[in-house]
Amino acid sequence: MKKVLAFISAFFSNPKNDIKKSVAQIDDLQRELEKINYMPNKVEAIVRLFQVISPIQDTGGFASLISKLQKKNYGQLDQVIEALETLQKHFTNAGRSIYGFNRTKEGEAVTAEKVYLGNVHGVWTKPASYWLEKQEEFKKDIREDLSRDPEKPITTWYCIHDYQAANFVKSHVDGILMQILVIRKAA
Repeated sequence: MKKVLAFISAFFSNPKNDIKKSVAQIDDLQRELEKINYMPNKVEAIVRLFQVISPIQDTGGFASLISKLQKKNYGQLDQVIEALETLQKHFTNAGRSIYGFNRTKEGEAVTAEKVYLGNVHGVWTKPASYWLEKQEEFKKDIREDLSRDPEKPITTWYCIHDYQAANFVKSHVDGILMQILVIRKAA
């Protein structure tokens, strides 16, 4: 009987309406991520990514929408729920963490002084502000231990900018945008 009542309730309260209520937030997120994707300086881009993701993480992301949809799901919402759960994982992995890149507390503004990069290829961990301030110096700091091709030397800046920050930004931005497409199809 309980399942029948849940089915009737789900039938009369269209889950697409719940999804549509989140479209404005999803639109804003998509616009911001597309801007981040095109930022040439990936150290600045990673800071901006954290500035966008952290407030979403602070409010629980789409946890309440996931919960609502799960109650109305009889298989028809599996893809959307999976996409929203994947977004939640991105918010957690690209969000605040006392030992991670984004070392801010809930509600705290994300700044280049609170985002830490390094601990890669023997490069010390320092705030993004440090790397940005000294980027010209680090672009000239050739890493002989990593450079295999004399025509394409690897620098300390490459380790931080191209290897660490760019890969992190690309992974999360592309992953989130892919899930947004799935959600849009369902809306």
